[in-house]
Amino acid sequence: MTFETFIPARSRSVLELIGEAPEDFETSRKNFQEIQPDCKYIVAEDWTKVKGFFDAILVQSALIGTLSQRKLVELIKKVAEHLTTDGTLIFTLDNIGHAENIGAILEGKPPKFRVTLTHEELSDAIEEAGLTVLRSLNAGRGIQVKRQLAELTKTELAVFVYIFTAYKSEPPKKTLIQTLIGESTVCAPIRVHMPNTFFMTDPNVFVVSSPVGKPYKLYEQEQFDERVFINQRMCFPSFAVGLDFFNILRKKGILFISEMDDHPILWEDDYQKTEWINFRAVHAIQTSTPYLADFLRQFNPHVKVFANHLRRLPPPRNFDEELKYKRQTTIFFGALNRDGDFMELVPILNRFAKQYGNKLAFKILARENLFDALETENKTYVGDLNKWDGQFISYEDYEAAIRSSDIALLPLRDNEFNRSKSDLKFIESAANGAVALASPVVYSDVIKDGKTGFVYHDGREFINKLNLLIKNKNLRRKVAEDAYSYVRHERLMSQHYEERLDWYRELLARLPELTSEAEARIAKFIPQFNEEITKFRARFSKNPQERSSQIERNLTQGAEIIIPK
Repeated sequence: MTFETFIPARSRSVLELIGEAPEDFETSRKNFQEIQPDCKYIVAEDWTKVKGFFDAILVQSALIGTLSQRKLVELIKKVAEHLTTDGTLIFTLDNIGHAENIGAILEGKPPKFRVTLTHEELSDAIEEAGLTVLRSLNAGRGIQVKRQLAELTKTELAVFVYIFTAYKSEPPKKTLIQTLIGESTVCAPIRVHMPNTFFMTDPNVFVVSSPVGKPYKLYEQEQFDERVFINQRMCFPSFAVGLDFFNILRKKGILFISEMDDHPILWEDDYQKTEWINFRAVHAIQTSTPYLADFLRQFNPHVKVFANHLRRLPPPRNFDEELKYKRQTTIFFGALNRDGDFMELVPILNRFAKQYGNKLAFKILARENLFDALETENKTYVGDLNKWDGQFISYEDYEAAIRSSDIALLPLRDNEFNRSKSDLKFIESAANGAVALASPVVYSDVIKDGKTGFVYHDGREFINKLNLLIKNKNLRRKVAEDAYSYVRHERLMSQHYEERLDWYRELLARLPELTSEAEARIAKFIPQFNEEITKFRARFSKNPQERSSQIERNLTQGAEIIIPK
């Protein structure tokens, strides 16, 4: 396994010390440089020959696994001298007690790992060397063992490797970012899980997320110095529930943020009946586009835009090889809830299919009706129609479909909902070498027409630009390479996740002021909901040990959230 997800993603200089690693050992260099392409990443066997300073140093098990305690402490001290002021040390340690290791020894075979060091000994050595252990994690690998083996040993048989992260300076405040996920399928991966993965690489930042419908707990200040609670797209069923939720977080001193990346007008009735308390009774709102931010500021002035970015940069396409052998131009379309946007183009696409015959192919990931409307045999349905109507596939398969295409169609009609969309489809196309042919809605703000993609304003312009792209493969290549460069330098999460952490910390420093503002925003609406609030609170007056907010309806499912008083 590789360990790139434990290296702080902001790191521009990384050293990986591998010792006498086995021949099949895989370093984390390639994977980390996809996350942070600007990183100077050095892999070395001998730590005594290392020069310079590094933002992160990854020390692999093969280097330290058989050292005595004295030599281990000495090594850690010397290696730590090569860290920058706020640098991070990461250690991996193969588990001497893993079932495969013990099984081999009992059978008289060489041990699986060259390790005599234990988890506790490494932890003690890190602290003895003057560093602070920030995290102690482990990675498991399931294995079946005989009952005799399980009874013989009290070791952690399933733990394959231990991972420690340590800090040589005074560690920053211990911060928790907790998210309640209201929509888990489409939005959470890009708006919650991806940034969480990056947050966790920073020293002393911890994350936890829970889907609506699952009980969870709120953490106390004794456990974390700073706490952030993010409500992602969960719509409060009543004003009373939203007010109660805000008051609980207020009393606990937790920063309350609303995350919204679609236009709320789609659920306008739900929000209006609660006087938009989802956005008033929070300290701040984070969203994905300037258009959405302008809309949301009518309810709360503290709105921050965090555009969507990519977790990693795919390797550049080999256009020399592709253009040498490829004779067919492939057009890709793949998006949810854009039937009408795409259907307007179908008559034009059918004319192109007839005109170019076998020289033109299509790859479609959308509803089956869109695929059926294309009048050509040269078409492929990317999704599995037996699963989710074919509209959802793994991100790897989605990316592969774009990467094997030449042109990506990004149509959006001009309406209130579409104007709030993000430019993520363009970023994904650009990263995988497909030239975007897009509507001006959303995309004219990011695409440099004719340089990083093409923008069409009407049917005639769509026809002319599509024709140009089909016929001119060298133009496609030049545009694709420029678009790829744009993503590499400006649209990776590693370049932006710290902006979120900085914003959260800025808000936390102003928490009393922001709380007062939020209380003032919602106070004027309390009289009209007095009866509702009284009834809601009366339901729980008999049990002072527990307050329960019954979330009766939201975007996806019902839920009961249990929050200690």
